[in-house]
Amino acid sequence: MALQEKIALVTGGAIRVGSEIARALARAGCDIVIHYRNSSAAAESLADGLRSLGRQVWLIQSDLAEDGEPEAVLQAGWEMAGRIDILVNNASSYTRDLLADASPADFERHWRINALAPMLLTKTFADYVRSSENLPPDYLGHVINILDRRIAAPEGGSLPYWVSKKALTAFTRGAAIELAPHITVNAVAPGPVLAPDGVIVASEPAGNLLLTTRATPADVGEAVLYLTTSGCLTGQIIYVDSGQHLL
Repeated sequence: MALQEKIALVTGGAIRVGSEIARALARAGCDIVIHYRNSSAAAESLADGLRSLGRQVWLIQSDLAEDGEPEAVLQAGWEMAGRIDILVNNASSYTRDLLADASPADFERHWRINALAPMLLTKTFADYVRSSENLPPDYLGHVINILDRRIAAPEGGSLPYWVSKKALTAFTRGAAIELAPHITVNAVAPGPVLAPDGVIVASEPAGNLLLTTRATPADVGEAVLYLTTSGCLTGQIIYVDSGQHLL
């Protein structure tokens, strides 16, 4: 197993795309720290499934929009597991908000969850790596930010969300420079792999795709796995969207 004895922290890891990322990493040998906000039952169920694979699993409940919580989540994960090797910033908030209707609170909510929390988690991760005396000499940490194929071009209708993901895109590249050579920073930008919660798939058209096969959450997990098993990639974005970002 490529990642045997590695430890991954996946934010928003209990459901949807996050759970598929956790499963992919666990199947590759990782022990998993699952962060969740409200999905306690799903987190427990996922943990049971991952433990059946022989993995160690820890759970952390937190609202990443609250002051101090991103730092606290990384600290708790590091202390529970002994270290973190892979940080997957997956937790996200998405709503459709026209600029004319968007309030300051809309911008603040998306900024805090989609941009600021991953930035602070990454900074805290890097602080722990820098100060730790117990890491192996060849230690290489990995940060994977989950973006959105919408970052490829301006798109109206969800501007507070789009701006927050664009900020995380810029952070991915800047952090890749600052945190080398001991931590890589990459990203995966999924397309329409899942309909939003509570939305019937038929009412949420995926839009045009270049390829005939629509990507799945499992494909996102495989992309994350690839980035965490490479020692020569940093500052990269993999679009998992059947080519939609090119249209």
